[in-house]
Amino acid sequence: MKSEEIKDKIIDLLINTDRKGIERVIKYLEESDFFGAPASTRYHGNYKGGLAEHSLNVYEIFKKKNIEYDFGLSDDTVKITALLHDLCKANFYTVSSRNMKKDGKWIKVPYYAVEDQSPFGHGEKSVILLQQFIRLSKEEILIIRWHMGGYEPSQNYNNISNAWNMCKAGVALHTADLESSYILETHFEPGENSKQMSFKA
Repeated sequence: MKSEEIKDKIIDLLINTDRKGIERVIKYLEESDFFGAPASTRYHGNYKGGLAEHSLNVYEIFKKKNIEYDFGLSDDTVKITALLHDLCKANFYTVSSRNMKKDGKWIKVPYYAVEDQSPFGHGEKSVILLQQFIRLSKEEILIIRWHMGGYEPSQNYNNISNAWNMCKAGVALHTADLESSYILETHFEPGENSKQMSFKA
C-alpha cells in the first residue's frame, strides 16, 4: 500500500469514530510529521512513512485479536488505541548524516536520529498528547500507556502486570505491536535504500 493510501485509510478509520474531538486529532496528525515519520531509527520501519504503516499494521492485527479473544472492545476503542498508540513518535525524529565507506569511497549518508521536542516518556506521552484533543476511557489509557510491555524500565514491571490484569486487551496490543514490528515490517541500514529518507532542503 502506498503512503498516500495508508494516510487516507488511517484518516478514514478515525473520522468514522464517534469520539468527540477526533477531527482535532486528525488535524494534529496532518500538521505534524506523523504520516512521513519513520517508526524507529534503527529497527522496524526505519524509513519515511514507516510510522503510519506500522500504526495501520498494528490496527489490523489488534482488530483480529479483539474478535479472537472476545475482549468486547468497541470499534472506536480498537481504532484509537491501535492507530494512535505511537502518537508519541510524531515530531520525534530528525534526519542527520554520517560518513560511510562504499566501494572504497567515503560517502555521506542520511540516517534518522531522535530529537524529542516533548520528553514525556513513551506510552504516557501518547496518552498525554491524545487527551489534549479527546477523552480516553480508563481502559484506553491502560492499553496505550503500557503497550511497550517488557521494553519498559524494569521498575515498571509490577505496574505493567497490574495494568494487564485489569485490562487483558493491553497484552494483545503489545503483541500486535511486536508482530507488526518483527514480522510485517522491514529494516534498512543507512544508505541501503535510496527511498529510506532524504535530506531536508
